[in-house]
Amino acid sequence: MKLKIAIATVAGVVGLAGMAGPAFAHECYNASRSDNGNVKIAAHSSAFWSFDETVLGFAESPDGLGLCPDGAQYLLDQMHAAAALPGSTINLTWVVSNRTVQAGGLENASNPSAQKNLSNGTGIDHLGENAEIGAVIGANMGAAAALCA
Repeated sequence: MKLKIAIATVAGVVGLAGMAGPAFAHECYNASRSDNGNVKIAAHSSAFWSFDETVLGFAESPDGLGLCPDGAQYLLDQMHAAAALPGSTINLTWVVSNRTVQAGGLENASNPSAQKNLSNGTGIDHLGENAEIGAVIGANMGAAAALCA
């Protein structure tokens, strides 16, 4: 039985790491906005979710990673740890619009130049295209899922 769970967990990690980008693709944030601007928006606008709210919502959603609350919190804690590392590309003050797709749905553009703008650190970027976020999910999904077993 433990072998079946281990195999299912490994298969799930591989599958979910590959799906994390597309499922997270509509989670847009303004990479050029100041930290202070993000904090004020998160505190005063119901049209935006904080980074933590976005990650927890994605991690717990059946359309996202489908984790239990403990597994989602574990994954968020790993995001915080990664963000604290020197040179991290994860900014915990990012806020994500919960009412509109920013950048006009750029993820659907067929132009290769437009695709490069999905995560270039300026203007509107997408959490699902952030390589560091993808790496954190991929490296920690097994442990997060194990908390839900």
